[in-house]
Amino acid sequence: MKIHKVWPLLLAGLLSGCGTYHTLRSGNVADASDLRLKGTYCQAIPRVYGGVVWDICQFYGEPPASSDEAGYKPPPTPSNNKFGMPILAVLDMALSGVTDTLALPYTIYRQQRDGSIELTHD
Repeated sequence: MKIHKVWPLLLAGLLSGCGTYHTLRSGNVADASDLRLKGTYCQAIPRVYGGVVWDICQFYGEPPASSDEAGYKPPPTPSNNKFGMPILAVLDMALSGVTDTLALPYTIYRQQRDGSIELTHD
């Protein structure tokens, strides 16, 4: 398979977990589970460097229960990973920092106009 055919798949995979992507596409109020932050204690995410803050919010929370009555076991996330801080989350934090820096003019404007993204915890 040629490398130019793999780029769209790689880009889609990176964007699905990218904190910057999740925060740039959100409105003024977002459900924590919509931002893949279920179980976090974060109440709001600033738009300026929101991707980095999103990554930090993944670690700031109570880990979900390992199983419930129905036998459901949650997928591994940074907050319930038994091996500590995974490399992918650290890599995403670094890439989000670079992307957030590139998006600063837009995020500063949105922060001034709309304020931070308020998280609801349903």
